[in-house]
Amino acid sequence: MTSPLRNKGGGARNVASIARDPAGPTRVLRDVERFAALDQRVREHIPAAARRGIGIARVDGDCLVIAADGPARATRARLLADDLLEAARRHWPAPLKRTRVVVVPGAEFEP
Repeated sequence: MTSPLRNKGGGARNVASIARDPAGPTRVLRDVERFAALDQRVREHIPAAARRGIGIARVDGDCLVIAADGPARATRARLLADDLLEAARRHWPAPLKRTRVVVVPGAEFEP
């Protein structure tokens, strides 16, 4: 699934180009709804004590990107990655094959 926020060359699209596309705003809203549903389902597989510091950052092609607020939580996220990927596969419309964990200092996610 190609993101409507990316053009065919891979760069980010600006708001004007999305607005000119008759299906653009609808497609963006649909993608936001899909991501929100994915995030909600996957969060159930993160232990409650870690939910403020570990969350889903995005889906990048076939990769589920998991964010952590620091190195310790990144290690925990790597240990959870296979379970999170399996949960995400059940809820995302395109195939997901891998995960990547990124550290985002100060990141906070809803518990």
